[in-house]
Amino acid sequence: MIVYHAVPFLLVAALPVIVLLSILIGGCTMTRPTNELTDRVQFRSEADSRAGDELRAELDRRAVREELRRVVGETQ
Repeated sequence: MIVYHAVPFLLVAALPVIVLLSILIGGCTMTRPTNELTDRVQFRSEADSRAGDELRAELDRRAVREELRRVVGETQ
């Protein structure tokens, strides 16, 4: 008996739920246009990417610091 009373409300609620779910699923699966710069920044492995240059510079700075510490340690 309770099910018979709930059916009209379920039918009314079903359409907005279906529309909202289709918008949500469509929005999640839609491809967005991206420019080349944002694609390349994400990959550090590329030789000419900006992120790769920053990583390389940081590793060079760390190597120079370690070399300076070694030289200072030898002179003391």
